[in-house]
Amino acid sequence: MALNRGQLIEQFRHAVEQSATEAGREEFIYALLHALDRPKATITKLRNGDPTINVANRSNALAVRQSFYFERVNDGSDVHDVLDARIADPKVVAGRSDDPRVVIVTDFESITAWDVRKQERMEATFAELDRHYGFFLPIYGRGYEQVEDFRELEADVKAARKLGHLFDELREANPVETAADTHALNIFLTRLLFCFFAEDTRIFGDNQFSKLVADHTAKDGSDLSATIQGAFDMMDVRDGDPERAKAPKHLADFRYVNGGLFEERVPAPAVFTAKARRILLDCGGLNWREINPDIFGSMFQAVVEEEQRSSLGQHYTSVPNIMKVIAPLFLDTLRDDLEAARGSVKKLEALLTRLHHIKILDPACGSGNFLIIAYKELRRIEMDVLEALQSARGEQANGSIESIMVGSTGIRLSQFYGIEIDDFAHKVAMLSLWIAEHQANQAFEERFGSVTSPLPLKAGGNIVCDNALQRDWESVCPHERQDEVYLIGNPPFRGRGKRSEEQLSDMTHVFHNFKKFKELDLSGCWFFKGAHYIKNTDAQLSFVTTNSINQGIQVAILWPPILRFGVKIRFAYQGFKWSNSARDQAGVHVSVIGLTAKSDPVRRLFSSESGSLQEVRPSNISPYLLSAGNTVVADRRQPLTELKPMLLGSMAKDGGHLMITAEERSKLLNEEPNADRWVRRIVGAEEFLKGKQRWCLWLVGASAAELSSVPFIRQRVEGVREKRLTEKSTLNIAETPHLFAQIAHPEGDYILVPRVTSERRQYAPIGFFGSDVIATDLVYIIPLGTIYDFGILQTRMHMLWLQTVGGRLKSDFRYSNTLVYNTFPWPEPTAAQRESIEQRAQDVLDTRALYPAKTMSELYDPDKMPADLLAAHRALDLAVEQAYRSTLFRNDNERLEYLFKRYETLIAKEAQA
Repeated sequence: MALNRGQLIEQFRHAVEQSATEAGREEFIYALLHALDRPKATITKLRNGDPTINVANRSNALAVRQSFYFERVNDGSDVHDVLDARIADPKVVAGRSDDPRVVIVTDFESITAWDVRKQERMEATFAELDRHYGFFLPIYGRGYEQVEDFRELEADVKAARKLGHLFDELREANPVETAADTHALNIFLTRLLFCFFAEDTRIFGDNQFSKLVADHTAKDGSDLSATIQGAFDMMDVRDGDPERAKAPKHLADFRYVNGGLFEERVPAPAVFTAKARRILLDCGGLNWREINPDIFGSMFQAVVEEEQRSSLGQHYTSVPNIMKVIAPLFLDTLRDDLEAARGSVKKLEALLTRLHHIKILDPACGSGNFLIIAYKELRRIEMDVLEALQSARGEQANGSIESIMVGSTGIRLSQFYGIEIDDFAHKVAMLSLWIAEHQANQAFEERFGSVTSPLPLKAGGNIVCDNALQRDWESVCPHERQDEVYLIGNPPFRGRGKRSEEQLSDMTHVFHNFKKFKELDLSGCWFFKGAHYIKNTDAQLSFVTTNSINQGIQVAILWPPILRFGVKIRFAYQGFKWSNSARDQAGVHVSVIGLTAKSDPVRRLFSSESGSLQEVRPSNISPYLLSAGNTVVADRRQPLTELKPMLLGSMAKDGGHLMITAEERSKLLNEEPNADRWVRRIVGAEEFLKGKQRWCLWLVGASAAELSSVPFIRQRVEGVREKRLTEKSTLNIAETPHLFAQIAHPEGDYILVPRVTSERRQYAPIGFFGSDVIATDLVYIIPLGTIYDFGILQTRMHMLWLQTVGGRLKSDFRYSNTLVYNTFPWPEPTAAQRESIEQRAQDVLDTRALYPAKTMSELYDPDKMPADLLAAHRALDLAVEQAYRSTLFRNDNERLEYLFKRYETLIAKEAQA
């Protein structure tokens, strides 16, 4: 049997371990080559020194083109020095296509290696080699990579990975025991990031920081902490300060940075190992000019979480998704205003002044990528306005830019505000904004030939490290009624059952006067606080959210209070799959919602239902993100129209004692044939959907004598009694242990509706059962339900209502009799339309019967659904939709909009009655 990928890799790991522990020194490389799946003929030729295979130019080395270079160190030389020398040797690595992928050096006490393509170092004791087997996967003969690079993020991934290795080494040498220790390490890392970026982008001298480490510290790292701390301290000393004259030149050459980055007197880690110094130099060797500040913040958050590094970028919010938040919120309007102002000096000056007073707040800013993209986009608009103003004044494009800045200092980082609870992310957010500013200034210089010096840094944005759900946002970003303030971001998603105790405490603080607030997604806190922040002002907000707050019971809990603030939905992107640039993308579906308190905004509703992005401009956007009114659907005890009631199935609460297997049933009936009247088939959601057979003891009407006459039944009933006596909630039913705790069993046939159905299905399957089958509390039942009832519930119309109004269990749809069935706005068909619906519903049942070997789960799997069954459903859909209105619906949005309008009509009629 062929091995799968995981088995092959585990086999490789074991082979690497054997090569290090069982092979002798002379045999190690050949054992490793065997582990690497190299042909025996190749290994034999290497043993024999065949120059067509071994291209190494040293007697103690072996090398194969495009694969590896291996060298044994026998003269006591340092393996790391030898590796660095080979990497720099053009005879070994010269940038050719046939360069080795991995360079390996060992003295059989230590082993170190260099991945030429990824520019990554591995080092370990020889005995620990098997722990680093993943480093050799790129030259394993099966085309594997340790971690596949994300092409557009390659520089960021490399940087994050290297910083992660440094973080691990420093944490091992300098135990992190207190919050102060963590804070100090976070500050140290952000300062390092700045120095690496600064030396590659003309803020510092060329490679200034890397040369400091390479030329002025010992190889063992013993004096590295003091040297780095001296440089960091000098970056907080103003130019001209006498203290600079006292410092050694290699430290005094570091200019004053300011911006708060080096102001706090936090010491660098006290202990640096030789390995940490080597990693530090490897980091300096990267091209930090290519780092994207809107990406690397998210990348470096993975630095401190080792388990996250295998999926770097997984939680990075892509620029297109950020643009869904900020473009309709303010960018589109500013661009439109720019076009309208072209040629008018007065209007352009007013627009420029407006740009310089906008405030942007991200109250869950993470590492700052929303703020960075907003900053960069506003700077682009500012430059376009300046060019238009030059043109309107008849000035040259390279004229004095100061003459047209209208007395302003331009867009400043101080216009950007953020709240972030994580200390490291908070530091990286400030650093990311500084870097974004420098890059924007360089773009400004290219267009206008004028830019201010990057040093000293200006304030790096008003980013505070705090709990946004406990902090007053007004204290972070004060605003008056007329201020142009925009709230943006991607607050954390956490549904019920996934929240920490601290997050639950935060929700209690935000929703202190709410009922059922624990049903809400955590992101609802940001919408409620945001709505309170913008009420009665010109401020507006746009957040990413899971679809959950616009579906099911959450709508009735969250949105009426928000609407009572006088806030309305100005724009929204209906649900779309959240994606980013990582290989393993998160599968969550999200929406983007923009809120405003302005009296009559232009509404914009975006949908990708048809496969391409569509925009409509409705008169109102409902909390369900539809072109409809603001009515929300609340659960109700009775159906909205005259319907047969839907009930929860029977609940056992028996500890499993009333349930019997097929084998137990057979044995019981063999021994006690008369007991067949007490044995019934029982069906829950899984039995119905997957065709499983299960049985139960149904002892309704059994006398005490009958119960005691059959030992098997007597024993099972006693087990129920004992179980119920152990729980307070079942004490009151312990005296009737032969009965289910709750009985909802009809005398005749009934319709069965599973309480949960897969999100993948186009239709939620339901079925008919007779009174000889017991339904569990994992399903709902409609006693004496008709073929007409079945027909309505098996349509796309009802499925859409379930998807929108019903709740979720993980990602699956959760049916509710009170929230879905009782609120569904049924049609009012004519007699002919009713007959047509019944015929089409029977066609669905007849088509199902053609596939007796298939389960309901298989029949309704969208990838396996038989074509004739799908056709039968679509014919049923058409018959039902014609009972609603004569014109066909164009899409699901139109169907939902119609259902909500009909719901509003029925609610209004009920209120009048």
